[in-house]
Amino acid sequence: MFDTAAAPTAWHRARAALQSVERRVGVEHHDPVVTLAPPGPAPLTALLPDGDLPTGAAVTVRDSASLMCWLLGATQRDRWVALVGWPELSPLALAEAGVDLERVVVVPDLGGHAAAILAALLDGVEIAVAGPQAVTTASERRHLLARARQRAATILSPMPWEGAALVLNVEQARWSGPDHGDYCLREARLSVVRQSRADGAGTRFEVARHDTTAPTALATRAAARRRAG
Repeated sequence: MFDTAAAPTAWHRARAALQSVERRVGVEHHDPVVTLAPPGPAPLTALLPDGDLPTGAAVTVRDSASLMCWLLGATQRDRWVALVGWPELSPLALAEAGVDLERVVVVPDLGGHAAAILAALLDGVEIAVAGPQAVTTASERRHLLARARQRAATILSPMPWEGAALVLNVEQARWSGPDHGDYCLREARLSVVRQSRADGAGTRFEVARHDTTAPTALATRAAARRRAG
């Protein structure tokens, strides 16, 4: 058994002896200062008001296909995703973002029937991504949003969607690495303004991705001005 009463005294004697030796040989002694590390970065789902995509709603992600992919990877879990009218969105980019391609339905060619195809898919998937080529009218978007509410599904779009519960505007993107990240991406930083019922004028976030790690988000300011228009 250890003598707990004697231990502190012995420790202090040993420490005093060490300091005495250091003074004799001219070593300046500094008591160590320990600082707590900051908490770990928040996952990308910190961008979402409730930590997940809203169901029965539309979400718009403006000016960043990368952020769209990262959000899908962060929120898909066991859900089925339909990718409609976005042939330029690479399956490799989706896989690198963590999307399970086994649960993705891709419809690149809509033949002018975007609204009908999206409506049919909302009956069977939890997340429908309406890409840039999924052109719909305002009336069709209202009907699709009503169907999403009925099916407890989520519509994601890179374009404006009337009545969207959540809007993520990417105001600035910075990429680093050889040739600005074109060949070997080392770091990506996105400045994002989130607008929702919970945000008032908006909440600003910095989204960072380092090498191949999962992207993280940090709220940097409580409010941000809405962009003109």
